[in-house]
Amino acid sequence: MLACSLGLIGHAFPAGPGRMRATDVWGAALGAGVAVGPILAAGLDALGGWRLSYLLTALAAAALAVAGRVLLSESQAARPRPVDVAGALLIGLGLAAFMAGLVEGRADWDRLPIIALLAVGLALVGGFVAVERRIANPMLDLALLRRPDFVGATVAALAAGAGILALSTVVPTVIERGLGEGALLASVVLLAWWATSVLTTVGARWLPAWVTPRAQLVAGLVGCAAGQFSLVGLDLDSSILRLIPRLLVAGAANGVLNAALGRQAVASVPADRTAMGSGANNTARYVGSAMGITVVAVIVNRAVGVVSGGTSLH
Repeated sequence: MLACSLGLIGHAFPAGPGRMRATDVWGAALGAGVAVGPILAAGLDALGGWRLSYLLTALAAAALAVAGRVLLSESQAARPRPVDVAGALLIGLGLAAFMAGLVEGRADWDRLPIIALLAVGLALVGGFVAVERRIANPMLDLALLRRPDFVGATVAALAAGAGILALSTVVPTVIERGLGEGALLASVVLLAWWATSVLTTVGARWLPAWVTPRAQLVAGLVGCAAGQFSLVGLDLDSSILRLIPRLLVAGAANGVLNAALGRQAVASVPADRTAMGSGANNTARYVGSAMGITVVAVIVNRAVGVVSGGTSLH
């Protein structure tokens, strides 16, 4: 959905101010969903149990599918290409195995199944690269890797996922388990963070013309890093009020970064490859997120093991 949505924007809006506004709204919607989702989930869980949020998500997806079929114009490539079945299977299975290895390895890296999953995942991704280099109509045109703007946007997305997106997943757990607050308050704190992100994503269109996409990517990443480093030093006696200003800084920088990533995902590829650029960018973002969450989980488990005399937190 993420890949197709930016692909549709690239099809509907030619390069220029219109596409810039559209990709900014796309980035803001991404942040808004992350902000509102936890609050809705917590409220629905209290209202009718954890299954209710899944039921309503399914119904909302069905309604969105119908609305998209009725309202959206078809986006067709200038030169139709066959589906890269081999590439899709290799990258899909490879990333699935690699992600499964990361998830299962968060508690204990020494088990053979985890090592096997990671090895199989990397081997399949390597097979994907080999196939894409040989076929005429690849799922991902590896020639794009010779474009510095495409590589920069993809690496920035990977870093954003490993840093700020992974942190957003961990923060509610810190608030609930570390500071002893409830799930609803944790969701509200996360809303303050992502609401700031939404505002700066939308506001990024008013940045001066001399602020290049590269500068915006760098500034967003540096700002996210500053916001995350400011969280160092929190302890069990810290209050929510100490946490919120630091999250607001990270959220504001993340909004600038989201706006830049949305634009560069479609601007860094040829006009008929916008969905390919979007797919690569969002894949990098969520692979980075899985890696970032894993790093945090490993650090936490090691720290708890040291404190408790070797007992890991599972």
